[in-house]
Amino acid sequence: MATNDCPLVWVIIGVSGSGKTTIGRLLSERLECDFLEGDRRHSFSNINKMLSQIPLEDEDRRDWLLQIEEDIRRAIDKNRETVITCSALKVSYRKQLTSPSRVQLVWLDIPKSKLEERLINRSNHYMKSEMLDSQIAAFEPVSPEEKIITVNGLLLAQDIVNEILSQATRLFPNGHWLDEKWWERSRK
Repeated sequence: MATNDCPLVWVIIGVSGSGKTTIGRLLSERLECDFLEGDRRHSFSNINKMLSQIPLEDEDRRDWLLQIEEDIRRAIDKNRETVITCSALKVSYRKQLTSPSRVQLVWLDIPKSKLEERLINRSNHYMKSEMLDSQIAAFEPVSPEEKIITVNGLLLAQDIVNEILSQATRLFPNGHWLDEKWWERSRK
């Protein structure tokens, strides 16, 4: 396996409350790489809609997804390993985000009851529990053809990161590429 076949951009996906930010930050710390919170790319009008409990439509998400796609391309162009969060609810969104090579999606699979509990207890976010049903309804199931790393979102956060890296090692088995820091791998 050539070193440049390894993922360079990790996109943590899932509905609101699945733990994308927590896991994304921990993964980026483990990899000693950049972290970008996809929610920060939402426009003011999108945030207002969500605060008003109005579900976003494809058109609302278009510019948001384009900005995240640009973040991915910038990371790849600069050869900087990066972890990004993005709900990526639909197959078309996931295809758009993985159109550049060297992108690995990671889905945090978690039951609705736990998502509800987390959102009810979360006070510092515009996405409230009342919006969960619309996100679950919009989420298109992950298929094997998508080659997404799927992790049980009920595990402890450190165990989730360990599982992500374990599955990545199986997906990219030649060599011990995760033993090297991203900047060492990027020079090869």
